[in-house]
Amino acid sequence: MTKKINLFIYIVIFISFLSANLYSQQSNIYDDFSKKALPNWVWGGMEMKYSHDEDNKENGFAEIFSLSTVKPNTYIGKIEKIEDQLYTAGNFVNLMLKGAENDCKVKVTLIYDVDNNNTYNDDQDILLEAKPISIDFKGWKEVKFKLDEETFKLISAHNDDFSVTEEPAFALRVEFESGSNYKESVFNSGIALVSEIVNTENLTSNSENTTKKNIEDTFFKAKNFPNPFNPTTKITFFLPESSNVTLTVYDRIGREVQVVLDQSLSAGEHTVDFNGSGLPSGIYFYRIKSFERTEVFKMMMAK
Repeated sequence: MTKKINLFIYIVIFISFLSANLYSQQSNIYDDFSKKALPNWVWGGMEMKYSHDEDNKENGFAEIFSLSTVKPNTYIGKIEKIEDQLYTAGNFVNLMLKGAENDCKVKVTLIYDVDNNNTYNDDQDILLEAKPISIDFKGWKEVKFKLDEETFKLISAHNDDFSVTEEPAFALRVEFESGSNYKESVFNSGIALVSEIVNTENLTSNSENTTKKNIEDTFFKAKNFPNPFNPTTKITFFLPESSNVTLTVYDRIGREVQVVLDQSLSAGEHTVDFNGSGLPSGIYFYRIKSFERTEVFKMMMAK
């Protein structure tokens, strides 16, 4: 009876904490573990199990544990949620985790399926891999990873950048490893929430100002709208004097996709349409070339 009372108290506290401190702050909640199953989750090197028979939002979480004793400086295993998740640069990737009460670290990786084949390929796709964070604590806590270039390392075989965050990640990977001071034991942790927390700083205004300044500083003052687009966008550019102009679109690995324009134009503002029908979602570049200058600009198609 005492154990049941203690469990009830724990659940009440846990519910109150989530309600007061978490859900009101979320931008997107990708899993609150309110179901008996673990939809779209896979795991390796460890086990993941739904924790309760009750099917209600407030007390759902998953246990994460190893089947054997873990030694120091060991890769323990990983869990992955394979589902589109859109995290905005500057916001926080947020996990509610149960502490291991041991020298352990957790690392989050966002996987971007650029070639749209529903799997990760290191020669085509992109990883954003965060610096590990310690989970050597007791009880449940938020573990937040700020989605910026200081926290996340971009891994790609091509010249990609953080604009990849403008489209959804294909999967979220959570990895666990023991530290040098880990006391040999069976690893135990848990996860109760996967979400995005909005950064209260005015990142949007800063981004818009920077983009505007970058456009003004270029020779052609080119821009495309909408961006991201699906599947068409209008590319507008300015010529200070008449010239022959070619405008060519390339994919992210430099392959020519389409010559949109190749003709003599008068001075002034010009607009051309680009139609990406039949092309996969992802990052594209358009190169504007005249007698005076050649410049390259980036755009994104998100279907």
